[in-house]
Amino acid sequence: MCPCPRAACPARLVNPVKLVKNTLPVSSMGNHQGKKYDTTDQPACVWPDWMSQIPDSHSLASLSIPGSHNSMSFYGGDLIKCQSWALYRQYEAGIRFVDIRCRHFYNQLPIHHELKYQHTDFPRVLKDSVHFLQENPREAILMRIREEYKPDANTQRFDETVAGALKDAGSSWFWQDARIPTMGEARGKIVILQNFKGPVLGVPYHCLNKADQWRVPTLYHVEKKWTNVLTNLEAARAEDCGTMYLTYSSGAGVAAYPYSVACRVNPLLHAHLERFDKEPNRWGIIAMDFPGAELVHKIIRSNLVE
Repeated sequence: MCPCPRAACPARLVNPVKLVKNTLPVSSMGNHQGKKYDTTDQPACVWPDWMSQIPDSHSLASLSIPGSHNSMSFYGGDLIKCQSWALYRQYEAGIRFVDIRCRHFYNQLPIHHELKYQHTDFPRVLKDSVHFLQENPREAILMRIREEYKPDANTQRFDETVAGALKDAGSSWFWQDARIPTMGEARGKIVILQNFKGPVLGVPYHCLNKADQWRVPTLYHVEKKWTNVLTNLEAARAEDCGTMYLTYSSGAGVAAYPYSVACRVNPLLHAHLERFDKEPNRWGIIAMDFPGAELVHKIIRSNLVE
């Protein structure tokens, strides 16, 4: 079992004025706001500064970190949409791992989910992320960056375009080392999880111990998906804190849309975390689709429970 920080984590009611950043498309999945599953555009509660209670000496690998899968996937219909909270709202809700997918197109980095453009770009993602850190300087963001869909009309490599975007945003905002930092080293920074070839711009993504069985052909396959999730969570709880674990609770298929999988897996995840609610635990990063605010808080609380 890993040593974990111990402190209370008070919930704060959301401020709807502060959190209004943009309007996202309404889906046929409807608007449902529950403790474990949320398809509305605003989290019920927020924890924007929970990392401030983590001691500086703790490695990020020793923490339980709520995350979002395909964090910018809002457009393209129910088969593609994975989130309902805009990026800044995700951060306010306590999400600290984001999954950013960029197409390399004319030396630019539009955000895609497969072939579908998500009406924003990587510089905008960085701008919103830096703004959050300016407002919450004791927090840190872990950002997986990968290339998505077909490159077209480029005169430089993907890693060169990414490096240029990081430089334009301000290099001091980024942890660009292959080593996993401590909380103290990461405060006020975006920790790049580098899921692309090229010179070192961050922690190599392939070094993480991952569970990403994303193919869920039908809802009859949810049980198999949950077994994959549970196995990695238990490994994270039991094994060496020097290894960073990443578990995707998300999944989709032609007969199982992301929201359909999430509304079944998220309650299972919540129930599992609740079994260990009275003791500190290390679950690693848990990347979710449509998480509810209480589910996010369960993950946060596993670091902070007394």
